[in-house]
Amino acid sequence: MNALTPLLPALRSLEPLGLPSSALPEWFAYANQRQAARLAVHVQAEFATLLRAFAGAVDHAYLRSDAFQANVVQAVRAAEIAESEDKLRFIARALAGCVLSFPPPAPDRFQTMRVIEGLSDRELRVFVGLFDLLDPIDPFGDSLPVNGTATVAGLSRQEFASALLGLAQQGFLNRADVRRDEWSEPEAAWTLTALARQVAVLTRLGGNDWEGDL
Repeated sequence: MNALTPLLPALRSLEPLGLPSSALPEWFAYANQRQAARLAVHVQAEFATLLRAFAGAVDHAYLRSDAFQANVVQAVRAAEIAESEDKLRFIARALAGCVLSFPPPAPDRFQTMRVIEGLSDRELRVFVGLFDLLDPIDPFGDSLPVNGTATVAGLSRQEFASALLGLAQQGFLNRADVRRDEWSEPEAAWTLTALARQVAVLTRLGGNDWEGDL
């Protein structure tokens, strides 16, 4: 059975923006139908936000390309291993973000969708939470001490630290020696990478939020 079927109503809502309706019957993916149906609810909501608030920023050429189809399929496959509604919504938000046009350097859409699939629910929770712990104006210029006491709600410091290591292994964080000021000694700290920036751009994190909270 075609796992994309539950997403067809949401996809058809993009037809006024240039998505070729004649192509949709040919789109197909093997994936878990139940998870695809859960994802479809969030895709519908994120596309509605896109149509309402970001229609003028749509990348029409991308919407008509095979690359968009590939990313829709990737989103459905990523949903197969999603453990929570938050993860499903994050996938849907990234897919909606893919539809937008960005100034150079534009994010690598397929790479971003692929790495989001590999995030565990805890890693996702910590990744999103980092934007509350770092400088809200410039989170990518800030850092978080490796041996600090910070965590996110509901996680112990050990669980938080473990998730940070997982994010680093997947390329979201770099570990470097950072000076807080010219008089302090360098200390080991985590900083967000270019890959983290790509994910943040497509999912509207770090000062560019979609409506509502994740």
